Amino acid sequence: MALKCPECGTTAHTRTSAYESATVKRTWYQCTNLDCSCTFTALESVEKIIMKPQKPAESEPAAEPLSAARQPQTLGRYGDACTRRDRHAQP
Repeated sequence: MALKCPECGTTAHTRTSAYESATVKRTWYQCTNLDCSCTFTALESVEKIIMKPQKPAESEPAAEPLSAARQPQTLGRYGDACTRRDRHAQP
């Protein structure tokens, strides 16, 4: 985003910015006109929320039977599932 310089009216570009709160951001600008080179700050804030996104209705998760609970798995390349205990041994 760019603003016009308050001194000469030339476009000023953003140098850096920082949030002061969750809804307010302070931005430092510098004029691109080399004869002016004015540096200034501006505040950007949330004025009004026009529409909030709808959150899906939360439903109760279905309870799984203990026997159907998923067991941890490995891919057979690492850990205890590996068939070769000494991976550096010659076959």
